[in-house]
Amino acid sequence: MPPRARAGAVLVLLSLSLGLAADELQCACDVPHCPAPTCTGKVCFVSKRREAGKVTQHKGCFSDHLLENCRPYVMEHFGTRCCNASMCNAELEIHLRGEEALGESPSLSNLLLLIFVPLLSLLVLAALTILFFWKLAQHRRKRLLLFKHSDLGDTDLMLKASMVGDSTLEDLLNDDCTTGSGSGLPFLVQRTVARQISLVECVGKGRYGEVWRGVWHGENVAVKIFSSRDEQSWFRETEIYNTVLLRHDNILGFIASDMTSRNSSTQLWLITHYHENGSLYDYLQRTTLDVEACLGLAASIICGLVHLHVEIFGTQGKPAIA
Repeated sequence: MPPRARAGAVLVLLSLSLGLAADELQCACDVPHCPAPTCTGKVCFVSKRREAGKVTQHKGCFSDHLLENCRPYVMEHFGTRCCNASMCNAELEIHLRGEEALGESPSLSNLLLLIFVPLLSLLVLAALTILFFWKLAQHRRKRLLLFKHSDLGDTDLMLKASMVGDSTLEDLLNDDCTTGSGSGLPFLVQRTVARQISLVECVGKGRYGEVWRGVWHGENVAVKIFSSRDEQSWFRETEIYNTVLLRHDNILGFIASDMTSRNSSTQLWLITHYHENGSLYDYLQRTTLDVEACLGLAASIICGLVHLHVEIFGTQGKPAIA
């Protein structure tokens, strides 16, 4: 070939290569076969694949014979997106089917809201709960104070002796109160109980005194005798027995309390119903119970304890007695 013709052919080929190079784009590339972070091609692409629960994403460029891979389809396990500008795939994102439901990761403000809103709700609920129980405790304390300062719990309950050897029973209720209402005992107003009781025999001794069998109006009664040094214990028991609505079939029936003098010493009496079998301890020591008797005994004890512990609301309610 003549030298002039050869030079012309070289110019034509150079022009064609420059034209082709001018049509190619520079794209971000991170596929394994990319020798550099960028590549040149006809289009830029981003592809994503999910395999065995693991998601991988690659960026690169396609040449002429691979342009058919730029079909805009996204499946559950594979998807490809293409763009026609230099480095356009650097910020290009693709989401597989079902991946959109996951959404973007929450921002810091949203994350703080997700944490603190439930926490604040729990704190408010806890505060309201504490306030409710505090109000309930205040209400019960107020009722207890009213009970202690009522006719049954104040100085009207104190028993006084005018002279040594005499026995006095101060009014436990006003004269217009009636008996048999379940508020404790059949009250004996302005009467001396100890003078009407004849002590027959001592049936037991304990830490706070003795228990005697006595006869009152032809019936047996139990008389628990306290010494003067145990006045607080006697007063406390009297106060409990005088609780409104305390009377119950499974609780020892209370008759009266009195202060008297015997052998030149002051004695405090607590008169209750008399039971021939004595205390529960003595009865169990000398008696063998079958299953039926045990169940009946347990049921009666439970009924009495429940009545003591339950608070009764009303115009003449009963406080819970621990």
